[in-house]
Amino acid sequence: MSDLNLLGSIKLSSADSLLHNRGKLLRIISSLDSDPTRTIPFVAKLSDAMRWYVQWGKQSTLILHYQPAQRPQRRQDRLVFSLQCEGLMKSLPQHIQGTGSPQEQTLPQETRLIFALPKQPPPDELARLAHDFMEPSREELFAAVQSEQEKSEKLVLNILPKKIAKALKSSQTSSGLIYDFHPSTTILFSDEAGFTSLTRELQPERLVRMINQLFSEFDNLCEHHGIEKIKTIGDAYMAVCGVPSAVENHAEQASRMALDMLRVHTDLMRSQGINLGIRIGLHSGPVVAGVIGRKKYAYDIWGDAVNVASRMESTCMQDCIQISEATKNLLPEHFQVESRGSVEIKSCGKMDTYFLRSAGEVPNLIYEK
Repeated sequence: MSDLNLLGSIKLSSADSLLHNRGKLLRIISSLDSDPTRTIPFVAKLSDAMRWYVQWGKQSTLILHYQPAQRPQRRQDRLVFSLQCEGLMKSLPQHIQGTGSPQEQTLPQETRLIFALPKQPPPDELARLAHDFMEPSREELFAAVQSEQEKSEKLVLNILPKKIAKALKSSQTSSGLIYDFHPSTTILFSDEAGFTSLTRELQPERLVRMINQLFSEFDNLCEHHGIEKIKTIGDAYMAVCGVPSAVENHAEQASRMALDMLRVHTDLMRSQGINLGIRIGLHSGPVVAGVIGRKKYAYDIWGDAVNVASRMESTCMQDCIQISEATKNLLPEHFQVESRGSVEIKSCGKMDTYFLRSAGEVPNLIYEK
């Protein structure tokens, strides 16, 4: 086709974009031709073609050209809609092929639909047409803003607990600080035994893949047992039960998670042929929790209980779970614990500690992938 004047192009990427652009195209063409018996069927045909391209193409583009009448043929001015597909994912399904060969057909790389105008639009009308075609509609802008807002909220929820993210969003405190005191919690620490030497032996990709898989399993356990993950520090994992919302049986929940962590760790290391141990420590007590930072938010906990839980892990034997007497006293009787005796704990002196062996009568290995 000759004498084609480009008016603009729009990307077609989702069902929502089809809905919004269909209404836009109908308004544009109706402003140039008020005959609904011509405009509505054409827009319906165009939107069907757009739907096929979006459904079966990786990326589609709708391009609009204006072609003035060519004399002496005295043809009408025309709008030329070109659908271009940059990649096909599937063949065109049978139910929209119509009659013809029973074999599957693929969408053409380009499809053109032409709409004849009843009269030649003035230049300013063409400029408006191009602007309306390229300008996002209110619905498209709202959908784009909503989509970005959802992405942002999901990102925040990956960093902060839902309750804390909601408080941060609404800025409920006059000081702008988000904090709370939690009188009864159980803190869990784990650390890989021999990880530093392993970093010198494994290839970087395998090392990162292994620790990512392990911590992802721990994240699943947190969600399963109602535990709040606080952070990872190198090869250490920190979590707490009873924060940001109170949990009556926090010691039991954290202990069950610790038992499942030990099982998951053993299974993963065995399956990958890696000789790596783990130490897990638990302690129960009060903590202060809050959000710190301005550019990179972090939800953290502080207090003596946190320090003691860390010491429970660092003084633990490999592939064992060491708990304090405070945690042991909160556990139901069916949990099986073994006294380790007095252990020197930095900044605390000697403390009676215990090894957690099993959940006793109630099966502890309740986590399933």
